[in-house]
Amino acid sequence: MHWVVLAQIVVAAVLGAAIGVERELTAQPAGLRTHMLVCLGAALFTLVGLHVGDNSPTRIAAQVVTGIGFLGGGAILREGANVRGLTTAASLWVTAAIGLAVGLQSWFAAVVTTIVGLAVLWLIRYVELHFLPSRRVVDIRLTLEKGASLDEVERAVLHALPHVRVTRLSYSDTGQAIELQAKPQDGVSMSTIGEKLHGVPGVIGIDISH
Repeated sequence: MHWVVLAQIVVAAVLGAAIGVERELTAQPAGLRTHMLVCLGAALFTLVGLHVGDNSPTRIAAQVVTGIGFLGGGAILREGANVRGLTTAASLWVTAAIGLAVGLQSWFAAVVTTIVGLAVLWLIRYVELHFLPSRRVVDIRLTLEKGASLDEVERAVLHALPHVRVTRLSYSDTGQAIELQAKPQDGVSMSTIGEKLHGVPGVIGIDISH
C-alpha cells in the first residue's frame, strides 16, 4: 500500500514537471515548481479524500477545481489591450486534473493527458506562430484639434488601418480624443502605424501602446 502511494506521488511530480518545463522555457508566470506542486497537491487531496470520510471522487474533483481557479486567476495578467497568462492558467487546470487522475490510479489517462497537453503547448504554438494570422492588439489614442470632425477622422483612420475599432471618445474644453484598438499585420511596427496616422487631418497627438 505504501509503495503504491509513493509511486502515485512520484508520478504526479514527474507529470507535473513535464508540463511545467514547457511553461518555464517560455518564461510564463507559472513554471516548473508551480506545476509540480499543483499536480502533487491534487494527487494528495485525492488520496486523502478517498481514505477519509465518505468523499466521492466527484466531490474531491470539484473542490480541487475550485481551489485551482484562484491560482489560475493569479497567472492571468492584463497588459494594455492584451491579456497574458490564459494558456498558463489552463495548463495549471490540466495539471490539477492529471494529479487527480494519478490519485485515482488512472495511470493511462494521466500519462496520455500529459502527452497530449505537451503536444498542444508545443506543436499548436508552432502552428500559431507560423501559420495563423497575428492576434497582436495595440491601443491607440489620437488627440484631435478642437472642432475637428470626429466622423472624418474616424473614416480616415479606418482607411489607414483597416483592422481597427473605436473604443472610446472623449471631449474637453481644450480638445477631443479618440481611443482605438488595432490589429496590425505581421511585421507592421508601431512607428509605421504612427506614420500612417500622422497625416490624418485634425490629429495633433498620437499615443500607441501594446
